[in-house]
Amino acid sequence: MGTYRQTVVDLEASAQEAAALGGRARGWLEAEGFIRPVPWRGGVVHLAGPRWRDAVDLASWDRLARTEESQEEPCGEVEVVVGRTVFFSGLNAAPAAICPNCRSADPTWPGEAVDAWNATGAADLGCAACAHRAPLPQWQWTDDGLAFAHLGFEFDDWPALHPDFTAALGRTLGHRTRVFERKI
Repeated sequence: MGTYRQTVVDLEASAQEAAALGGRARGWLEAEGFIRPVPWRGGVVHLAGPRWRDAVDLASWDRLARTEESQEEPCGEVEVVVGRTVFFSGLNAAPAAICPNCRSADPTWPGEAVDAWNATGAADLGCAACAHRAPLPQWQWTDDGLAFAHLGFEFDDWPALHPDFTAALGRTLGHRTRVFERKI
C-alpha cells in the first residue's frame, strides 16, 4: 500500500525564520479550520479540521468525501517540517538542474553541492553554459522534481490539495511555494 504524501514547500524561508513561519502558518491552518490539534501519545498531532474539504479537490467518484454528514475523514496527519531538507516528488531518474540565470538545463548530478548543502545548509552550483554561480536552493529542476528548503507542510493521505488552498498558504507565508506529490 503506502502513504500518498503531498508537501507544500516554502521555497524562500531562511533557516533562521523557518520555525517562526511554520508556527504562524500552522496557526493559520488551525484558525481557518483546515487542521485541528489532537492529543496523541503525550504530544500533539494535527489532523483534518472541520473545513478540510475546502482545502482539497474532491474527486467526483469519492462519495464518502463528498458526503458532508460523514464523520469519517479520508485524511491523515499534517506535519510541519522545519530544518534543512531536500523535498522531492516521486522521482525515477535524477532531474537536471536548471540555471537561474540562463535557464539552461544540466543533466550532470551535482553530488558535491548536494552533499555540502545537506552538511552545512549552504552550497553554490555553477552553470556549465554561462558560468553563473548561485546558491543551490535558487536552482530549479526538470519536472519540478526537487527543492532545497527549510520549511514544508506534509499532508499524508489527503485528497489532492486544491490550487486555491496552496496559493492561500503561500500568501500566508509571504513566499513562493511548490507542491510535491509522492507515494512513500
